Amino acid sequence: MLQHPAAVRAAFDEGAATLLSTLRAITPEYWDRRGALGEWTTRELTAHTLRAFVTIEGYLEAAPATDRVLADAAEYYATALSDPSAHQGVAARARQAGRQLIDPVGEAEATIERVLAQVAATADDEPVNTFAGQITLVEYLATRVVELGVHTLDLQRATGQYPQLHPDTSAVVLSVLTQLASPVPVILALTGRQPLPAGFNALG
Repeated sequence: MLQHPAAVRAAFDEGAATLLSTLRAITPEYWDRRGALGEWTTRELTAHTLRAFVTIEGYLEAAPATDRVLADAAEYYATALSDPSAHQGVAARARQAGRQLIDPVGEAEATIERVLAQVAATADDEPVNTFAGQITLVEYLATRVVELGVHTLDLQRATGQYPQLHPDTSAVVLSVLTQLASPVPVILALTGRQPLPAGFNALG
């Protein structure tokens, strides 16, 4: 299902603002702590989360054209998640990026400011050539809203902050994720009829 361009852009802008406020609230002792983040430190997860912005920049500027055309954000995820190689090396890349993230807040501010300006200057239907296939900017942006929203919540929970997202961001995250999930368990859970199955995960 195609996302509404204005809603996606608002969700992305608000998600960026929430991420920045989250990072600014992190106290020094948390940056290199693992704990609730499993194998990742807060610094590493921050570096990984910033890929929600960096990939946009990279794909718009340098990615070669691809023959596969993706209809929407849901098809992007379905295609990406079906490729086992997409998951390989994610943690290793996060650790490497984390080592290079010396000033997390300052570098996040600079990256986000640069990419928001680039996105604002790019048309909704501009083709973006991702590893999974070609997709319009606004639909790829919806996938970045999902990554940004989910990992911002991860960072908040891991650093003792109250988990929260702007309603605009939450709406797009839920729109994409519910397209990926089996609808019946979600409907039953949202109406209090039965809990979601153990291990339920729309992203597999």
